[in-house]
Amino acid sequence: MTARLRATGRKVRVLFATQFALMAEYRAEVVIWMLSGTLSLVMMLVWMAQAAAAPGGAVRGYTPTDFATYFLSTWLVSQLLVVWVSHELDFEIRQGTLSPKLLRPLDPFWQHLLGHVSERFIRIIPMLALVGAFTWLSGAQFTGQLWAYPAALGLVVLGFGARFLWEYTIGLLAFWTDSSTSFQELVWLVYAALGGMFAPLTFYPEWVQRIAVWTPFPYMLGLPSQLLAGKATPVQAAQGALILAAWLAVFWVVRWAAWRAGLKKYGAVGA
Repeated sequence: MTARLRATGRKVRVLFATQFALMAEYRAEVVIWMLSGTLSLVMMLVWMAQAAAAPGGAVRGYTPTDFATYFLSTWLVSQLLVVWVSHELDFEIRQGTLSPKLLRPLDPFWQHLLGHVSERFIRIIPMLALVGAFTWLSGAQFTGQLWAYPAALGLVVLGFGARFLWEYTIGLLAFWTDSSTSFQELVWLVYAALGGMFAPLTFYPEWVQRIAVWTPFPYMLGLPSQLLAGKATPVQAAQGALILAAWLAVFWVVRWAAWRAGLKKYGAVGA
């Protein structure tokens, strides 16, 4: 068992190193990808203007500074949750380039996962620099409660795992469809809406909130943002972590089942 673990550890280290080197070649594109994901920043400007024009200088208790902090936090968290694996799988399955990967002694899943993880290390420095610049420009004020930062990071890790698994499953739909990317766009819209990218979830109608709490979306995007903005409690963070862990287990099983079923239909077209 110990020898097997050491062998697995060596494989993971080598695979991570190769994926990191690959992602480093695209470091300029990573920055461009970050700058293209400006939806949260646009919504920040819209809501800051609404709060500034509202009586009392606030909308439902949110001042312009509160909106700046929340949406900048949302942008930061969404950058850490970026996943593109469904597009890669869609291409690999349709073009047949998945075939050589099936001959390797490691599930292709791990190559995709480590590629995404290594990309976070390329992204982190320019991302923090942009957060600093946006904070200075917008006047955002992050919470002074130190416990909120590791709690938010824990939710982000769980949220990334959940999103990676469901995006992976969507990519596997290419085994049965001509293109799976259209499903990804639909799921992203739900993720952005219920996650709080357009507005804090408490701004939504009550019936939408009742639906949202049964999904993983508010806990992987909105809740970490609320923690960083100082508008969530440790109890809410713990509850969100438990719900995300449960969804993570569900998505793992669904991903595994879709992979096993899809391989039986795989025809290696274009290989």
